[in-house]
Amino acid sequence: MFFYWILNRVNLTLSQVWELSTCKLRTNYIGHTGYINAVTVSPDGSLCASGGKDGTVMLWDLNESKHLYSLDACDIINALVFSPNRYWLCAATVTSIKVFDLETKIIVDELKVEFTGVGKRSSDPECISLCWSADGQTLFSGYTDNIIRVWQVTA
Repeated sequence: MFFYWILNRVNLTLSQVWELSTCKLRTNYIGHTGYINAVTVSPDGSLCASGGKDGTVMLWDLNESKHLYSLDACDIINALVFSPNRYWLCAATVTSIKVFDLETKIIVDELKVEFTGVGKRSSDPECISLCWSADGQTLFSGYTDNIIRVWQVTA
């Protein structure tokens, strides 16, 4: 069974699961208190994670259609991605990339860019997209300064 996630255009705090074979709404996932900026599905298709302006990552069980638990990223979430070979979820926030271990539900790493701004209008770049390599050893991150940064994972 295939699922397609969309964000409701009327209320951006709502996630929906649509079944592609019937084009019917399967369920609504409600719980965020701010706009949802990111939605991702785990490699095995059993979990969905959503995050956004409220700084909360919400994990959903796609088989049971229920909320499992929430993780506090303490910042606006721009992007999310599950690791292909670890039980990790990466959250791109305004200030860093946070790596959550989903078994322990804690942040196991925080990736920050060294940036020295020049002038009054300079600001630190924000990570707005994330992608793992197929082998799960490399994390690619796209930033608002038009640079793709590459992170090697050794743990």
